[in-house]
Amino acid sequence: MNINQKAQELAKLIKTTDEFKTMNKYKKEIEKNKNVKRQLDNYLSKKDKIYTKYKLDEANRKVSQLDREYSKVFQTPLVENYFKSTQNFNLLMQSVYKSIEDELLI
Repeated sequence: MNINQKAQELAKLIKTTDEFKTMNKYKKEIEKNKNVKRQLDNYLSKKDKIYTKYKLDEANRKVSQLDREYSKVFQTPLVENYFKSTQNFNLLMQSVYKSIEDELLI
């Protein structure tokens, strides 16, 4: 059994999930809307810089402030749907990782 081949099979299966398809659909819609994409990219870039520059407590405070600054962007249905679909996909992946971990601990 080739583990890399199994990983590729898992990735193909993940691509067939509703969570992945929905997240990808909204991502493509955001990419079509240049203004929203630019704002979202700016937000994510600033957020990443905060988490790399500050300790966790300070970073969380700064990200909360950043979230308030970008609240109008987050309230657009497109971005709301994208973040919700991303969250659902992340929950799916956490479940997959947990299943792998459980199997390894047997």
